[in-house]
Amino acid sequence: MLIKNLFKILIALCICFQAFSQKKLFEKHSDIAFGIGTANYYGDLVPINRPVQSTIDNLRWNISVDYTRHFTPRFSGNIALTWVRIAGDDNKLEGVPLLEKSFMRNTHFRNDIQELSFKGIFNLIRESDRYQKRAQITPYVFLGFAFFHHNPVARVPASYKGSEASPGEWVSLQPLHTEGQGLPGNLNNKYELFAMNFPLGFGVKYKINRKIDVGFEVGIRYNLTDYIDDVGGYYTSYSQMYAISPLSAIMGHREYELIAANTGNNREASIRKYLAENINPIYSNPNLTPASTFPEIFRQGTVRDGASKLNDIYLLTSFRLIYHIAPKIKCPVIL
Repeated sequence: MLIKNLFKILIALCICFQAFSQKKLFEKHSDIAFGIGTANYYGDLVPINRPVQSTIDNLRWNISVDYTRHFTPRFSGNIALTWVRIAGDDNKLEGVPLLEKSFMRNTHFRNDIQELSFKGIFNLIRESDRYQKRAQITPYVFLGFAFFHHNPVARVPASYKGSEASPGEWVSLQPLHTEGQGLPGNLNNKYELFAMNFPLGFGVKYKINRKIDVGFEVGIRYNLTDYIDDVGGYYTSYSQMYAISPLSAIMGHREYELIAANTGNNREASIRKYLAENINPIYSNPNLTPASTFPEIFRQGTVRDGASKLNDIYLLTSFRLIYHIAPKIKCPVIL
């Protein structure tokens, strides 16, 4: 009986050793990571052709948690949940040549985006067969798709006297139909608060010890919606907007707000300069032309999203803390 049991143990050990030795050379394993970094939006309110200044002026944040499965020395699959805050403001374009109309539009927004992404990762340096012996530095690229929820909001102007909201309050823009969505004959389609994008980027990981890496990642998101900033179509006349609600009209036509709702800056001098140069010099004189006499400049059908011909995008950077989960080696059960 003893010999029989020893024989069983010997066979089991041989099978275990054989399974280990014949196992795929690469040891599949997983890691989890936490990230924090910056977020930048580029679109109708933040021109990408001014990359440095646009990035500085509109810097926001993102936080993330993700799970990665390492399938081969080169390829991994990643699923991530990311909370992103982005923002943009036309008032930051005051005095910028060729962007005077964007300043006059006077739109601003803030948007909190909840993103669930699925990405494929390709390592530029082959990973070691054993995760503990992975390279000290591993650069990589990634590509994938993501689903996200968003909700652009903006501040109500200080001059608003209605009952729908309070001056300075952040209100959701999509329900206000700020481009007249839903009105008879309107060319603008109502946009959805759930959308899809395509993440693309690169990163690098640095090994701290057997279990932990730190990393840095940069990724751009190209969106299948042009409305993460609530701007994507044509103007509807103020009177038609007023038929939806006074608040809709004011939030859709902000060109003559003398005090910028988001920054508190006085806009009157720049408004008068624009009108004097493009409409009539008389508008430079406040004694002859009070603000109540300013002409309508964004009429029905005027393009509202003239600063960008592409869908909105946002750029994320992330500093990551990565923890590698040890794989389990399974041996056959000894009967």
